[in-house]
Amino acid sequence: MSKQLCFMLGAACLVLLLAVASASEGAVSSHASVPGDTDGDNKVSDDELKAAEESYKKGEISTEELDKIRHIKENYPRIIIDATGTEVTIYKPPERVFQISTGLIATTMYAFGDAEKIVGKGGCTKSGTTTRSFTYNGKSYSHNTPWCIEGILYPKMLDDEAIPFSGSIGKENYETIASTNPDIIIVSTRQWGRDSGETYLKSIETMRTLGVPVVVLNQVAKYDGDETEAVYTEVELLGKIFEKEDKAEEIINLLKEQVDFIKSRTADIPEDEKKSFLYLELSSYSAGKGGVAYVDGENILEPILIENIVNAKNEFKGEGRQLMSAEQLLTLDPDVIYLPTAQGVHTPDELYNNESFKDLQDLRAIKERKVTGLPLIGCRTERLDFPVSLMIEAKFTYPDRFQDVNVGEWLIDYHVKLYGIDEETAQEIKRGLCLEWLDDTGF
Repeated sequence: MSKQLCFMLGAACLVLLLAVASASEGAVSSHASVPGDTDGDNKVSDDELKAAEESYKKGEISTEELDKIRHIKENYPRIIIDATGTEVTIYKPPERVFQISTGLIATTMYAFGDAEKIVGKGGCTKSGTTTRSFTYNGKSYSHNTPWCIEGILYPKMLDDEAIPFSGSIGKENYETIASTNPDIIIVSTRQWGRDSGETYLKSIETMRTLGVPVVVLNQVAKYDGDETEAVYTEVELLGKIFEKEDKAEEIINLLKEQVDFIKSRTADIPEDEKKSFLYLELSSYSAGKGGVAYVDGENILEPILIENIVNAKNEFKGEGRQLMSAEQLLTLDPDVIYLPTAQGVHTPDELYNNESFKDLQDLRAIKERKVTGLPLIGCRTERLDFPVSLMIEAKFTYPDRFQDVNVGEWLIDYHVKLYGIDEETAQEIKRGLCLEWLDDTGF
């Protein structure tokens, strides 16, 4: 059987599944129906509003229900142009949201005050706990705090029974999506990897057969744009979807504020004084493949941000993620090394003391103790926390320019402002990011 035929059969089955799910709710109470609409055109006409007002006078509907119908009459349908250029019509305020991303959608919805509308999820956030143990600057740490910030902000996100998990991006279980009877599906395919986007586009095409609006927040497989602007665009689109444009602007301004602050300290660094770096991914898989570690090239998200905002230069001029031997790394010999955590929590102590890296001890960054760990960013993407990595990288790379910044304190303040949370919850986020060492080292 051809792939195309399989795809068509699968899509047909999914449409049937959604129809069955909707029918089980009944025509009037279906989540896809528009309150106040009686003729099935998904709009509230003047006559339908008058009928609703009469129902209210008779005590048949509540004040809240009437207000909702009035709001829909005044503000819907709304047309949103998503990041793929598709016109998406939304007929009522979203109440049952299936969100698929590596965290940006859920955390932004929490900041909007709309997290309780999430009925399903895809991407990375799922149930299960992991104990993380590591040593930083000679001190041992161990905890099982969730790595995903959305799981700390809204613990229900970690309950796969309460909020079903459909699978990773591009590999969704469409039956799971249909079973939650969503009235909108929101997708972000932004990830660390670089590919043609074919898998994502097929997945989006399938979801669009489900009979509910599908909004894609990012340009699929576009990697040559401004990475910070990509985040801002996603937040802006979410603001339009949930009618929270003002809050979206507030979040974007907060993100820009952090970026502008870092740039204000680093923008004037002369070319000959820029520090060189390697974004070095340690992985247990490296040795088995004949290398020591992976190095990220100039077209990968994080090095792009570092070069553009921290104003350091990537010593590796290639593209993609390349596995390198000790000899290759010694040839590059950067001023500083950043250790991302997507493949697990990795710290400078590992490079300094682990027998596996004995052949790297002649690197200047190791000799001079110019290696830093970074936040635990699962699923290899930065989301609303991209300023956190940048602040650590900026201060570590140019300490003289950030002497007045205590990153541990800044981090608490940033999350309190971003999510409207108390300091205790912000401290838990710090722990989840495996950044307790910021406080213990006074960084």
